[in-house]
Amino acid sequence: MPLSKEESEEFLNRVEKVLVEELKNSYYQQRVVLLDGLGDLIAQYGVENITDDWTRGAWNVAEHLHPSDGSLRY
Repeated sequence: MPLSKEESEEFLNRVEKVLVEELKNSYYQQRVVLLDGLGDLIAQYGVENITDDWTRGAWNVAEHLHPSDGSLRY
């Protein structure tokens, strides 16, 4: 079931607080992958079960994207 606008805003505010420094220097493709990953987690586990550690884990995937083409780099 999709989140309401209020639930979405509340969750995104929480993500922003957890990743404040990382998001300052992020680029579009990283934010897309981050939100897709978090969306998958929400669909599978529900927004109330997503911890700050899971949010950081989703960012760990996104931060390994190459800025020019979005491919994974290690």
